[in-house]
Amino acid sequence: MKSAAKNLLRTAGVLAGLAAAAWAMRGRMLPPPEIHDEAPPKFRTGGGADDLTVIKGIGPVYQERLAQAGIHSFSDLRTADPRDVARAAGTSHAVADHWVEFARDQA
Repeated sequence: MKSAAKNLLRTAGVLAGLAAAAWAMRGRMLPPPEIHDEAPPKFRTGGGADDLTVIKGIGPVYQERLAQAGIHSFSDLRTADPRDVARAAGTSHAVADHWVEFARDQA
């Protein structure tokens, strides 16, 4: 039994030594990290002055629904009644009110 315990401790010591050596040489074994200079990709395209998808909560579907109701720009959204916006987009009055307030803040 004593020799089995000694062998187990010896094996554990060898493994610990190998792990320490690998850790010490990790800089030589792994390539340096890549540094990317380009900007990360954007999730939404467009970004023009009248791109309503820059408003949090408005995606392509809501933008299309608003366009069908005649709301194509920030100016249109600024002057719209939040109840009409909610009805056109199929969303709550609170969400539509937030969109209209955001458009008014951009003026």
